[in-house]
Amino acid sequence: VIILQAEDGIRDLVRSRGLGDVYKRQGQKAGISVSLCGEMAGDSRYTRLLLGLGLTQFSMHPAGLLEIKRVVQDSHVGELTKIARRLLHTTDADKYAELLKSVAQN
Repeated sequence: VIILQAEDGIRDLVRSRGLGDVYKRQGQKAGISVSLCGEMAGDSRYTRLLLGLGLTQFSMHPAGLLEIKRVVQDSHVGELTKIARRLLHTTDADKYAELLKSVAQN
């Protein structure tokens, strides 16, 4: 099953923040794996956030594999999951920025 979501213009809308989590939970419930394909999957700036959101399968250009592997190996998924949950529920811009910084450090 392939799910495509157009991100143009909705990325910053509060109501769209949890869509990836909804897809992941529904996939798990149905016994279907959920993976991320595209530029974001191969961009190491997003790897820890994606891990925190529960994504563990990424499809990317082979040139990015070593960097993404390094980030994954250096990550603490339990901590990232806690931070990602708080990110999805915060509406304070300063707190959101602070949480994003903490994702990069875990």
